[in-house]
Amino acid sequence: MTEEQLKQNYSAIVDAASVRSNHAQSVDSAYRYIKPLTSAVEGVLSALENPEGRFMSGLSQIDYLTRGFGPKELVLVTGFSHAGKTQLINTMVLHNRGKRVLFFSMDDPSEMILLKLACMKEKISAQELELRLRRHDEGARLIIQQAASHAFENCIVIDDSLGLAAMAAACLEAEDFWGAPPDVVIIDYLASIAGNGSTDEEDGGVKQKVAALKRWVKDKPFPTVVVHQQTRSRGGPGAPPTIVSGAYGGEQEATILIGVRRKRDDDGLDQFDRDKHANTITLHVIKNKRPPSKITPHDGIDFYIDPDTGLISPWHDTIEGHAAGVREDHPT
Repeated sequence: MTEEQLKQNYSAIVDAASVRSNHAQSVDSAYRYIKPLTSAVEGVLSALENPEGRFMSGLSQIDYLTRGFGPKELVLVTGFSHAGKTQLINTMVLHNRGKRVLFFSMDDPSEMILLKLACMKEKISAQELELRLRRHDEGARLIIQQAASHAFENCIVIDDSLGLAAMAAACLEAEDFWGAPPDVVIIDYLASIAGNGSTDEEDGGVKQKVAALKRWVKDKPFPTVVVHQQTRSRGGPGAPPTIVSGAYGGEQEATILIGVRRKRDDDGLDQFDRDKHANTITLHVIKNKRPPSKITPHDGIDFYIDPDTGLISPWHDTIEGHAAGVREDHPT
């Protein structure tokens, strides 16, 4: 093939690509719902070429499976009351102090969130910190002040009971405040979201809220992590959570579903094993739609939970040589 023919072929390829690009743009502008796959290219490349943009839990065994949380993803954290769901959320916030975190805490007031985060960071119990503050300890005051103004300066906590419309407005306010959108939005917890998903004024059930939340996250440039209560009709405290453990749904809508339990509460274990797990928390990646869809084994992965601060960190059973495995599965 001559040089002239090579140039002609190259020109033809460039022209064809230009036509396809122009056609895709015209399709995007001409139709409301029809979007060729070319419109998804930038999103795929951005997600895969810039993994540092994903929100990591800070727990390497979990991050290995999920590879972090990305834009438009809905992550549900489910478990029984006092299983450690909020401690897991706070641990994530602690490990992402450089990220912009918008925290809708409809369960705990902002003052309690600040206290918990400060205690986690300094590895000091809330009881000890409170006693020091009562004695007018300047060092204790400094712990609280520096946590708010330095360590967690990029964390905004909103403790009002809001619906999705108000949350969308709050996201815009946060973006204006930071000069950039949030890196993650956290909602604690699903059932406490005001409204029914369509309107903030009329209350609705969890099924309506989680379906509306799935639509809400679709155009968001950040992941949304939501705490969701587990129901007793689908398992007991301490038992391994399953895909249907969440109260009144949510398993279908979630991109990633993480279950939280305390083995110390499992009636199926003997007292020795329950005592051994007095300070452990077990995490389960139950559903993971991100290929290759890795999830945890049925028994989950055990972590250490500090009884004084709630901070979660790797745990190793020196007697049995605990080793957590993973398996591959397809999302449901």
